[in-house]
Amino acid sequence: MRRAARETIYALATARGRAGVSVVRVSGPNARDALRLTRPPGGANSSDGAATAAEHGRLRLVEFARGDAARDEPPIDVGFVAVFASPRSFTGEDVVELHAHGSAAVQRALMDALGTLDNFRVAEAGEFSRRAFRNGKMDLTQAEGLADLLDADTEAQRRQAMMLSRNAAQRSMYETWRKELLTCAAYCEAALDFGEEEDIASDVVERKVRERVKALRDTLQKYLDAPARGELIRRGVRVALVGSPNVGKSSMLNALAGRDAAIVSPHAGTTRDVLEVSLELGGYKVIVSDTAGLRETEDDVEKLGIARALERAEDADVVVALADATNDASNIDLKALNLSKKTIVNVWNKSDALSDGQTRELMEIENETAADGYETAVVSCLTGAGLDGFISTLTRIVAQKCTIGDDASDANDSTLAITRSRHRVNLARCVASLDAAVARARASSASASALELEAEELKLAARALGRVTGAYDVEDVLDVVFRDFCVGK
Repeated sequence: MRRAARETIYALATARGRAGVSVVRVSGPNARDALRLTRPPGGANSSDGAATAAEHGRLRLVEFARGDAARDEPPIDVGFVAVFASPRSFTGEDVVELHAHGSAAVQRALMDALGTLDNFRVAEAGEFSRRAFRNGKMDLTQAEGLADLLDADTEAQRRQAMMLSRNAAQRSMYETWRKELLTCAAYCEAALDFGEEEDIASDVVERKVRERVKALRDTLQKYLDAPARGELIRRGVRVALVGSPNVGKSSMLNALAGRDAAIVSPHAGTTRDVLEVSLELGGYKVIVSDTAGLRETEDDVEKLGIARALERAEDADVVVALADATNDASNIDLKALNLSKKTIVNVWNKSDALSDGQTRELMEIENETAADGYETAVVSCLTGAGLDGFISTLTRIVAQKCTIGDDASDANDSTLAITRSRHRVNLARCVASLDAAVARARASSASASALELEAEELKLAARALGRVTGAYDVEDVLDVVFRDFCVGK
């Protein structure tokens, strides 16, 4: 890592391809050497090019050339250059940005020219952000929030990512909890080291430590038990369309997507694999899966599709169980599936083909189903009847899963506490250590050895929280955090 930090890295910070503007970012101890590729408009020596960008963060108009040996050649492009001096930069190092026109040829020429400079190399994915973390410009939760912001497709994802990356809301939560645990551990050690000399009361640990530990443990367990709203916002709410063959699952997918995403055929077994479409409902990301029709079959390929359909239903957050309103046999037995704690929406399709008597009978069935606590809808994917109502119901369900209620502060706390699986893992480890500390206290509250072990469990709990923000040894998680960044960030 020390060797890598001495190297100067560069990368295209904007998307590749045709655009109005592209930005090439350079960071490292020799970043200012990139100014050798600049000269004032009309041509001049390289020192003048460096002087034009001396003022921190200010864009200066320059020509981009291929280095000292090519000063008499036509420029690569005319654009802007900006210098950000250490530590007042994104990475905490000297940073130079080259703003040029966004053609592939210009991008390639600038990257090739930078590659000729000594100790310059192309950055790896997420390496700029990793250096920012190493130099104390952000913690791990802010880095993850930045990655989420780059990937944000919906307004809810953008808001959550900004809370993490800009406002450091998640870091503040975890650091508050960690400091509380370190304070409790310090009380335990003080009682061990100075109890007799300083005449510390025998009940000081009970009053100042154990009550606070129990309260914090209950708070953290509340977050672990709460619905994974932050994770749902980040990855999207998974909706699985399940049902017998030919009930209209593919037609429903196309209706939700607003395009022909799936092949619709009157022949049973057309859908053999899971087909997914991402869309936005009420500002939240939703991933809808069209699955193979559930039925008994001897076809090995269709069996595999049905197995995947069942897996997708069990992994989904919302299950839309479709049935053919004209065929009672199309209703599937939801009790046979492992759908506990799932939100299930019963939908009857092909309502346009019902007689008046069948319509009245279906209304009775729908009312009975709703009385059992299920969401219901009657639609016609062919004519569009009832689809707006169903989409409104689905939007409401998605919003309920991603929000808490009217209290915005409580909603933000619950949503931001856990946004990734590694947060949940470390929070669970923290609670386990707190449980162990409480158990040791109950076993022998007067024992010095028990008090020493209790203090150690508290420090282990604090370390688990520290791994979320990067306050403790985090080498094992750095690659996981930064590997999904785009190159240039």
